[in-house]
Amino acid sequence: MLHGEISCSIILFTVGFSCLVVFVMFSFVLFCDMQEPEFSVTNAFLAQFTFDTATDQNLHYNLTLDITIRNPNKRVGIEYRDIQATAMCGYQTFALLSLGGGILAPFYQGHENTTVLHNLLVQGKQFEEAKICKCKSETVAGVYSIDLQLALRVKARYGMSIKGRSNKVGILCNLLVPLTTFGTSIDGNGGEYCFNTTKCFNTKNFFLENS
Repeated sequence: MLHGEISCSIILFTVGFSCLVVFVMFSFVLFCDMQEPEFSVTNAFLAQFTFDTATDQNLHYNLTLDITIRNPNKRVGIEYRDIQATAMCGYQTFALLSLGGGILAPFYQGHENTTVLHNLLVQGKQFEEAKICKCKSETVAGVYSIDLQLALRVKARYGMSIKGRSNKVGILCNLLVPLTTFGTSIDGNGGEYCFNTTKCFNTKNFFLENS
């Protein structure tokens, strides 16, 4: 009887230990193979970027963006939420867009998947005279230097039910956007200028920082 109990205990221990080893190996492969998603701005249309002719103190802007997000991971999906977009010119913020509450609801991106956020509109009126001098000096050629910053929360999903922690991350896109008139992008010399797809880079590591 005692011998049978010992044999049963050994079997249970062996099975449990084997399961633990498999779980650790699976977790190691999963986490070590994890890659950060890739962000890029594939299209940018600047229909308006002008200052008041009377006061020369306010900027009127109308910017439309297509942002492409690629998840290169083979086994990991990603949840995105609380996305905010900030547009800057001459190191001054001229637009803040919260991509939530109906504009862009939280979404899930599966493994090895590409998601395109189409026609994100940034428009309005902003700036005071003291803040626009630097921006003016960078836009005399008709091609506007605009920094797009994205702040968002991401959460990794492993399989159907296992989720990682929610992390706050930042993305920066340094854009050169020509003013678009009647469907044609014009440079400072009256010639055509096309927007080039711009790859963004991460300012905070994905999946590593807790918040």
